[in-house]
Amino acid sequence: MDTSAVIGRGGMKMGSTETIRAPRILRVEVMPLDCGETAVVVELASPPGRAWEKVLKRVIYETEGLESAQSRCDGRFVYIIGIESGGRGTLHRVNQVLAATHERVVPRNGHSMPMPQQPAGAMVNASL
Repeated sequence: MDTSAVIGRGGMKMGSTETIRAPRILRVEVMPLDCGETAVVVELASPPGRAWEKVLKRVIYETEGLESAQSRCDGRFVYIIGIESGGRGTLHRVNQVLAATHERVVPRNGHSMPMPQQPAGAMVNASL
């Protein structure tokens, strides 16, 4: 199954759904930084959609040891910074994050999950 397709962003009508697909991962590199932190660069086969980026950020925040890390997507590359050095298994944790992101985006049955689209002008209650 080709998972390199990304989310279409235009031409959606109110109440429609948006299909999320996980881009294929080509390479993951872990690099120690001079400031004492660790950075991870993930190269993807295609640029991820915005919904995939949001799922990735949520999974990173929920992962023990990566709560303070941040991710940024730039084309086909994902940069994860703010990982504390000294913790062993950084590559393993990042691979688990990527697998969990893929699992949330593409369920076990192999079909992409539709992501509900909020109607234009809908308000979100931010006071939790």
